[in-house]
Order: sequence, then structure tokens, then C-alpha cells
Amino acid sequence: MSTALVAALGLCVASAALEGLAAGHGVKQRLAELQLPRYSPPFVVWVAIGVLYYVICFGVSYRLLSAGIGLSLTGAAFALLLVLMAINILWNVVFFRRKDLHASYYGFWPYIIVAVALLLALRYSDPPAAWIFLPYVVYLSYAVWWGHRLWQLNASASRAA
Repeated sequence: MSTALVAALGLCVASAALEGLAAGHGVKQRLAELQLPRYSPPFVVWVAIGVLYYVICFGVSYRLLSAGIGLSLTGAAFALLLVLMAINILWNVVFFRRKDLHASYYGFWPYIIVAVALLLALRYSDPPAAWIFLPYVVYLSYAVWWGHRLWQLNASASRAA
């Protein structure tokens, strides 16, 4: 096994584990407590989205690590990927542990900025990695709509908490 493969796999496993710790127990219950927007997927689809996120992160990180991540645009892209994964972990704390829909919605905005910056860095440093990452950036438009609608639908409940 190549070093890049092991490192990319380790990165994604560690990030997924930290995300799980950040979210805590009762993720499914937390979603069940909320009035969900129309067109919300069932829980199993959310799980599939999470798995696909890590498949994408693995593909991107493997390509970047295979290319070498010195002080270059490739290195910047890898740093942006790490920041993206860290923000994703923090978002889970805000949404599931703190149960703050307002902050979780506004947390999407720095995340989107990092995601778009990563896509642009990939576009110039590793175009195939940009194509791997593009579906996730497209998905984020739905995620932002969903988060905003969720916040609106549950605004009175979150103010009472």
C-alpha cells in the first residue's frame, strides 16, 4: 500500500471518528425532534451523504498526497481540505450538541467559502480532483437551503430552549 493511500484513509477515518464524537449520541433522535423542511431525505440518505462526503474527501486527499503537498497550490488545496473537514466537525458540535439551528445555519457560510476556495485551488492544481469534489459543492446549495429552512421552521422552539 502506498503512503498516500494510507494517509488519505487515515485522515478520513480520523475525521469521521471525530465527527461522530462531536455529534454525540442521539443523532437520529435529534433530527426526529425537529420539524423538517419539505424534501428532507430520510435518515438513511443522510448517512449515505455522509459516506459519500468521506469518499470524496478520500479521493481528493489521495490525489493531493500522491502529488506531493509542498509549498504549492497543491499544498494550499490540502490545507483547505483539512480546514473544511475541521469546520464540518465543529458544525456537528453546534447542530447536535448545542442544538443551535441559528449558529449551524450561519456556520454554513465559512464552510462554503472554504469549499469554493478548495474547488478553485483544485481546478488549478489537480483538475481531476476538482471533478471529484464538484458534486459536493453542488450539494452544498441544497444543504444551505435545508439549514435555513430548518432554522425557520423551528425558530420558536429554539428560542424557547
